[in-house]
Amino acid sequence: MAPDGDLWLDPALARRAGRDLAAAGRAITAQRDRLGADLAARSADRPWGRDDIGAAFDRVYRTAETTVLKGWRGSGRHVEGLGDRVVRAVDAHVRNDAGTARRVAAAAT
Repeated sequence: MAPDGDLWLDPALARRAGRDLAAAGRAITAQRDRLGADLAARSADRPWGRDDIGAAFDRVYRTAETTVLKGWRGSGRHVEGLGDRVVRAVDAHVRNDAGTARRVAAAAT
């Protein structure tokens, strides 16, 4: 926001920021798919053991693992969606601003 209270928008910069944010979300999801899949595969071997204590740990661990992996993917998708919405909001603002400018110009003539 400008010191005089006006809102100034550089549409190209804002669109690029939105695209970058969406790309960051895709990168988060890609990391989750790569690293999260590796984590799940390694934990499937139950390196903590298969005795009573290992079985108890496994029950708790599976719940946590599922929650973390699901949240990780959801975070990536959410960030990607935010970026997409930034781009749409900028486009809507530019269209609205242009339409308002046309109406003001028409009213002045």
